[in-house]
Amino acid sequence: MLALAAIAALVACGDPKYQASPIVVTFSTGFPPPTALEISATTGIAAVVTNDPKNAGVNFSCLPVKECGTFSPNPVASNVPTTYQAPPAVPSGGSATVTAASVTDPTKFVSATIAIDEP
Repeated sequence: MLALAAIAALVACGDPKYQASPIVVTFSTGFPPPTALEISATTGIAAVVTNDPKNAGVNFSCLPVKECGTFSPNPVASNVPTTYQAPPAVPSGGSATVTAASVTDPTKFVSATIAIDEP
């Protein structure tokens, strides 16, 4: 009886060596964010979400808000490119910070800075 109670306790607590790996977000090597882009130009950007038990994909955002551009579609599946369109004017600071976050766990994300230039 004591052995069954011990097994039940271990199953209930979860054995740390059997815990799921944490979610990791990285930019795709096939569609990485560029280092620079001209105003209003478009490019494909993709992020890979690893170890997501829900396979929910990635949500893109950028800063400075209302000055950084747009993403379409958004959210998107892991390793599927979204189209990023640079803003129509150079944002304050001259760059946009693009972030790709896990839909399942938004605290897991990756960011990159893109210089926005005039043609």
